Amino acid sequence: MDSLWPQVRRVLKDTLSAEHFLQWIEVLKVTTLQSGHLVLQAPSRFHYYWIQEHYISTIQACCRKVDISVRVILQMPDGRRKSSQGAHPSLGNVPLITTFDGLQTFETYVVAPFNRFAHAAARDVSLDRAPKFNPLFIEGPPGLGKTHLLHAIGNGWRGESDGEVAYMSCRNLLVYGPSLPPIPYELLWQTLGTVKVLLVDDIHQLPAEGNFQRQMREIFNWCYDFGTQMVFAATRLPHQISDLSLGLRSRLGWGLIARIREPDIDGCYQVIESFLGENKIPISQDILRYLSEQGPLNFHEIKDFVEKLQEIVEREGTLPSLKDRSLAIHGDVSPRPEKLSIQVIQKEVCHTYGVSLEALPGATKSRPLVIARQVGMYLSRKLTGSTYASIGTSFGGRDHSTVIYACRKVRAEMRRNRVFAERIVEIEKRLLDSYKE
Repeated sequence: MDSLWPQVRRVLKDTLSAEHFLQWIEVLKVTTLQSGHLVLQAPSRFHYYWIQEHYISTIQACCRKVDISVRVILQMPDGRRKSSQGAHPSLGNVPLITTFDGLQTFETYVVAPFNRFAHAAARDVSLDRAPKFNPLFIEGPPGLGKTHLLHAIGNGWRGESDGEVAYMSCRNLLVYGPSLPPIPYELLWQTLGTVKVLLVDDIHQLPAEGNFQRQMREIFNWCYDFGTQMVFAATRLPHQISDLSLGLRSRLGWGLIARIREPDIDGCYQVIESFLGENKIPISQDILRYLSEQGPLNFHEIKDFVEKLQEIVEREGTLPSLKDRSLAIHGDVSPRPEKLSIQVIQKEVCHTYGVSLEALPGATKSRPLVIARQVGMYLSRKLTGSTYASIGTSFGGRDHSTVIYACRKVRAEMRRNRVFAERIVEIEKRLLDSYKE
């Protein structure tokens, strides 16, 4: 290892002009050469920022020609590169969580066919210190255990080494300000230098305003370059998150995508049976099957239902009968909704704009119909992830280019017209609330 930097310098000397080598490479000093990291110190802050922007990728590429496993770190002249012991890590003004819910572990996660693959992928991240994929992207409807899996990964890592895994949620980022302050490369190293796994929840809610997305892309690039495992969770697949920049959507799909499906009746049966077993509530298979067919859709609702059932058992000393009490227990839970589809979206859009569903796919070009048609295409693309071609087919056999134009038109109008944008948001909210997207 002691001969690494002299060898890299020789490669750089052959790569750069003599003037550039003398001005920007010759002045660098090695401060650390261990644990797979080559830490170079710049003589001034000016040198640091200039080399970081113009030469660090060249230095890294030349280093890989000598030893592919070594990562290059550029250090400020004051030597700062790690956060002090005991400090709470943060990205800009956004704190990172390093403590996790002790009840949310792999052992307490109910594994069923609809979530088995996501569970296995998350467990692989927890057990394998040299993961085969980066990032892991977990996608699924709300309330089906995505956050539980992130906490399970955090608990798994903490069991062996504390402080090596960090968690953040994009849900409330705007609470910390209208934008994320610029994060220099050096500060990323100070914050994430010891982090082995970065867990990012609700990435579909990453704000489009401010510079959140640009900074998240820089964080992604840093973690990817230094081999830090990333795990993202969202309610939609990367290509379906239209509010994300193209660069971020592309990066989120680089690794492994693990989908959690909405549970079918057998899946609900297994989850309810597991929760009942944890609470030691005996129940007949007939009642269990009935509850699976009529009952709630996600873990949160199922857990709430079981807790209500337990209260009745503790209060009355007996299990309520199927005919008399089962509907009362989960009567506030809506029946299993129809799957959100293009046809469902069309009905809601027509109702909102007061146009005929039969006329929507037709050739009529009255202004209300054109607006409803374009909004329907935009929401179909955003909420179902259907191809432009299939959406065009559902709207009277129109060409995919017409759908692309409609989506762009709606997005542009939403940026320009606040009232129009608020109406679109209201339609989307009603659809998601009613059909549990």
